[in-house]
Amino acid sequence: MSSPTLTAIQTQLNFYANPTVAILGGIGNILVTIIFTQQHRNACSMYLVTAAIFNTFYLGFNRVLQYFPFYYLDETARAFFLCKLRAYLPTVLGQIAKTMIVFACIDRYMITSNRATFRALSTSKRAKYLIVFSIIFWSLVSSHIAVGTTIINGQCGQFGVYGTIYSIFTIIVIGSTPPITMSICGYLTYRNMRHIRVRIQPAVNNTNEGNVHIRQRDRDLLIIVMYEICIYVLTASLYPIVLIETIISNNTISSKSAQHLQIENFLLFISFLLLSVNSAAACYIYLILSKSFRRDFKQLFIYIYRKLIR
Repeated sequence: MSSPTLTAIQTQLNFYANPTVAILGGIGNILVTIIFTQQHRNACSMYLVTAAIFNTFYLGFNRVLQYFPFYYLDETARAFFLCKLRAYLPTVLGQIAKTMIVFACIDRYMITSNRATFRALSTSKRAKYLIVFSIIFWSLVSSHIAVGTTIINGQCGQFGVYGTIYSIFTIIVIGSTPPITMSICGYLTYRNMRHIRVRIQPAVNNTNEGNVHIRQRDRDLLIIVMYEICIYVLTASLYPIVLIETIISNNTISSKSAQHLQIENFLLFISFLLLSVNSAAACYIYLILSKSFRRDFKQLFIYIYRKLIR
């Protein structure tokens, strides 16, 4: 495929697909926040609500960058601040949202364990502490991005040795660790479901070893989280692969052709688009997979409709 064709496809996707993903994702995440806040009162729902909130901020901030681009030719203090902010803030927002899904996976693993001590760890109070810890942790761990990102020849980015360090950080911490952790927790949860008998009861009984009772809503949350793992792994896998290829080619090819650079840029754009889809897809995954979420969704719209006609 020729470079002009890739450029045309990328332009059309950037013009139509990105705004659509941002708008639908923002609406969906807001609905997830409202429904789970009203209907659910456990650790897993708190993680999913927090993920939806930070995904909304992530999508909104990226669209602001798209429609209000920053220029760095003057290299003033304002330009440096905006340059560092646009690299630092999306990383923090995205990582907090991903960490919440990881915590939700771990929570579902604990709640399906046949050990009462594990199930007892799934509490709303502990979830609040972990949410606050995650926000502080990623704000600090990602601070090197704000320090290392700079402006050279009017271009904002990561250059030289730090450019390689940043790519390695992105591959390991952002691109690989979350999906690997989710996959492991998902497998362990699936194994728990296969090795123990999970019964749907009107109340949770976490007192006896090997005797696990799960509410219908908890079972729906389990299904939701398991499928969200699959969607995340599918949408996030391309990004680290493209970065690895870029690092290898930068160190092995002395001068890349224009077509090679265009293909790399196109694949990187597609990988970012898939990450945005992942941040926007939660509500629609829940609507497809969860009967209780569809019921809550319907009740919410009936409530809003009655308020409007009154």
